[in-house]
Amino acid sequence: MFRKILVPLDGSELAERALQPALTLARPDGGELILMRVPLMERIAMPAPEGHGLLWPDQSFEQSQKESTEYLATVQKTYQQPSFTLRTLIVDGDVASSIVDTAAAEKVDLIVISTHGYSGLTRWMLGSVTERVLRGAACPVLVVRTESPVRRVVITLDGSELSEQALKPGFDLAAQTGSAVAVLRAIPEVPPHQIERLDEIETNLGKRFQEDLFTEAEAYLKECVARYAPPGLKVETRVMFGPAAYTLIKFAELESADVIVMATHGRTGLRRWAYGSVTDKVLHGALCNTLVIRPAEHQLN
Repeated sequence: MFRKILVPLDGSELAERALQPALTLARPDGGELILMRVPLMERIAMPAPEGHGLLWPDQSFEQSQKESTEYLATVQKTYQQPSFTLRTLIVDGDVASSIVDTAAAEKVDLIVISTHGYSGLTRWMLGSVTERVLRGAACPVLVVRTESPVRRVVITLDGSELSEQALKPGFDLAAQTGSAVAVLRAIPEVPPHQIERLDEIETNLGKRFQEDLFTEAEAYLKECVARYAPPGLKVETRVMFGPAAYTLIKFAELESADVIVMATHGRTGLRRWAYGSVTDKVLHGALCNTLVIRPAEHQLN
């Protein structure tokens, strides 16, 4: 379960889309939500009697510190509930590095961040802050695109132990939100010319080979569900032929998924779900929220 959650904010409404999902996941029995903001040092124009004055970095930073304190206090007052702890934190430094370092220092279980926060001239979007946090965070990261309630979760596997790191956080998310779960495995289609070559060896051998792949993948998913799913959770398994990212995105759309859960470094043979390939395509192509789990470094060696 997600006992301690970090929510980075930049003062914008778009960044605040992360608040409701984080509040939904906050443990009611001693959970903690940390609202974090990193003040920005910029030269900014401020109103002055003669028209406008220019604030240099030290002045700008002091002003930003004050605004950040007031802003976080307002958010804290708005969302404070007696069932969990809600505290604020202002950290100086590079935004993405500060988020990653704070998550490690606070030993948080989850970072919840919006993909398109906007503050002044600074954008938090895939390709900048959010992407850097995904690359560096040791804990799971929930990338928020929508505040819609979580009713359906899709967990994707590739058959490797590393990809199975997505199962527990995915099941925890579903259990905490009362969601239905689909565990999906996409397997590559056998090219027609390979099926023809197999059929040349033995009649219908190509078709049986595809059926065996499907049966094996289905058995694997059922075994994973039996091993990891908590009692009472509604879970279905699905096997589909097709490219991993495309198949997952389409399945999520057809099933009206609210969250896709995936590990960043699943491996199957020479195939690798490295950030920048399947995970990257899903993050950019999916319309729903994405929970990304990055296995520990020792698990990647």
